[in-house]
Amino acid sequence: MLPDAVLTPIVPVRDRCLPVDDALASLLPDGGLRRGHVVGCGGPAAVSLAVGLTASAVSAGSWLAVVGVPMIGVEAVAEMGVPLERVVSVDVGGGPGEWAERVAAAIDGFEVVLTRPPAGAERYVRKVGHRLQARGAVLVPVGPTTPGISCDVELSTVAVEWVGTGRGAGHLVGRSARVRSGGRRMPRPVEADLWLPGPDGRIARREPGVVDSDGIDARSTGAHDEVLVLDRAG
Repeated sequence: MLPDAVLTPIVPVRDRCLPVDDALASLLPDGGLRRGHVVGCGGPAAVSLAVGLTASAVSAGSWLAVVGVPMIGVEAVAEMGVPLERVVSVDVGGGPGEWAERVAAAIDGFEVVLTRPPAGAERYVRKVGHRLQARGAVLVPVGPTTPGISCDVELSTVAVEWVGTGRGAGHLVGRSARVRSGGRRMPRPVEADLWLPGPDGRIARREPGVVDSDGIDARSTGAHDEVLVLDRAG
């Protein structure tokens, strides 16, 4: 038998991951946010997807740093289930060098870092990646990432559509989106139809055939008349 000093403890996958909403678990290879990994979010609803991706982890006690993503709406973040008292926003006014410094500093103190990489960020990715691995944090870049930023998992929103206006009248009650998951850590591509957000402001699976003639989800109760737009574009 090997001496205790050289035995490597076996850590269950669930302990190496931060939790995500059940609606998103099948889109990730470990069913959660793997520590030390980069999970990119792209497409017209990228910011909403990224916030929804972090909500369960923050609710469970993790701290979230939002670095250089000024378009996030605070009320919409709270409505998606993210406790605002565990969120810190960090502005980035300089170039990619300053971005890398602030992201690296955030990784030192936060388990989840949501950010929008600026042009030229690829020159600093290795430094950020080393810090990410050492600290066991999760990096969630949003928007069109530069070619040099390699994501372990890439989630893309397509077929995005606001729902609720029916035949030209009514109020927006939710946004549907198809989310595609791929990347070097995914054994095969996976897709899911989601509410992003749904009538209650939260992320949820959208099952086919449950929308009434006015385009409103027939399963929903207590729906808000409107939802706060999280992504300025799209």
